[in-house]
Amino acid sequence: MPEYRGTHMPVLSQYWFHNGFFSGPFDVFNEPYPDGGWAWISNGSSSAATLAWNRPDGEHAVDLAAQLNTGDVLAIVDKALGSQASRTSGIMVQGVFWPSVPYYGSDPGRHPASMMLARVYFNFHVSTPWYCSDADGNIAYYLVLYLDASGHAQGYVDGWSYDYSGGGPFCTGSINDALNSAVPGAIGQVQKVLDDRLALLASFTFSTMYYLPGSGTASQGDHAENADTDLAVAVVS
Repeated sequence: MPEYRGTHMPVLSQYWFHNGFFSGPFDVFNEPYPDGGWAWISNGSSSAATLAWNRPDGEHAVDLAAQLNTGDVLAIVDKALGSQASRTSGIMVQGVFWPSVPYYGSDPGRHPASMMLARVYFNFHVSTPWYCSDADGNIAYYLVLYLDASGHAQGYVDGWSYDYSGGGPFCTGSINDALNSAVPGAIGQVQKVLDDRLALLASFTFSTMYYLPGSGTASQGDHAENADTDLAVAVVS
């Protein structure tokens, strides 16, 4: 069962991204304040981008990476890879704006440019014969999460990608063939995992949904996290 953490009172969150907006390591400072009150945050450190977010009472933030790094989900991933590749990391989640998605160029008008997708990915390793170098890379699925007209959480797998280095000089063709079969072939399983997680929200309706970098913690004070490896989806009842 996902953990839903209500803020119990409004929280002002200030994010400082070291590399870029919703990218890489960041610091967040959370300051709760009472209804009708105010919050003040200051930080003199430099940053590449900042985000201030007023998080209302009634917000529930779900840490997506924590929800996906469970034994059942990891077993599905490992089974889908089979003997052709091995997973070398846990499942990570990253917020990616639509123009930065690898298959954006095939249909740019598919989504608004300002839309953020959840990139769910993990690292993998492929062992090759002695005459080729081993390959290391990542496999990613891109999810669209939204509220339907009735305020229920919905989601679907929008697409997939992979990227790797190695496999030369003779094995990249066979590696590509295997990935081009296995990665899209697992979309149905990824969709089922997503449906199972969203089913736990089926009895609730929400007014708003948005993404927060990292775990989405609302705990008071300063926290250091990484937007490249974790993403939270927040809903407001």
